[in-house]
Amino acid sequence: MRFFKEWKNFLISLAVFIGGLLLLSVLMDTVVMPMIVHHGDECFVPYITDMSLKSAKVKLKENGLKLAVTQEEFSSDYPKGTIISQVPEAGASVKKGMSIRVTVSKGSASAVVPNLRGVTLREAKFMLEKEGLAMGDILWYNDEILPDGVIIESRPAEGTVMRLNAEVLLVINRRQTDVLVNVPDFVGLDLSEAMVLAEENNLLIGEISYKVDDRMLPETVLFQSIAPNSQVQKWTVINLTISQPE
Repeated sequence: MRFFKEWKNFLISLAVFIGGLLLLSVLMDTVVMPMIVHHGDECFVPYITDMSLKSAKVKLKENGLKLAVTQEEFSSDYPKGTIISQVPEAGASVKKGMSIRVTVSKGSASAVVPNLRGVTLREAKFMLEKEGLAMGDILWYNDEILPDGVIIESRPAEGTVMRLNAEVLLVINRRQTDVLVNVPDFVGLDLSEAMVLAEENNLLIGEISYKVDDRMLPETVLFQSIAPNSQVQKWTVINLTISQPE
């Protein structure tokens, strides 16, 4: 009788042992091994805030990660093109190949009036747009010493801090106001080409209106307010109508 009791206990212990082995095997297959196998697919997010986009891309690539710009905003604390914030934050553990989302600075929300004295109207327009400003009204002044058609001053003056896209008034030198110039044919030209041609002929482009015309490429001149070959005073303003798609 005692023998059978001991044999029964042995079988129970053996069953418990085998069951434990089976449970351990299941845990190894479903929990432990996947953690070991996939551990090499993870990495830590590096610190890329304050970096330029180019430097950040290189840094992330070294760690097997990608960069995604999700937002741009003005900031006086971060230079234009630098990263303001990142998600996930530095130090987080993520899977390789993941995209790190960043917010990039658009630079300051203000702009500074550049030194425009002595440059041509076209150069002034380019310089203002580069700073985030726009060309406003034009005033004329006669100075027989300065070259004809150059900027004498800007209002506000050089160094003034303004809001983005604000207009700057320009004072331009106009000598020999009795001299007549020939109006070229602007129709069919691209708007940028028309503006260059106007300045080359000592003329100004004024108001620009738009008209839907699918036959022409966008921003092609369709009409000019003063007919070609007309004789007008230097720096006369010519208004243009240009095409736009429907």
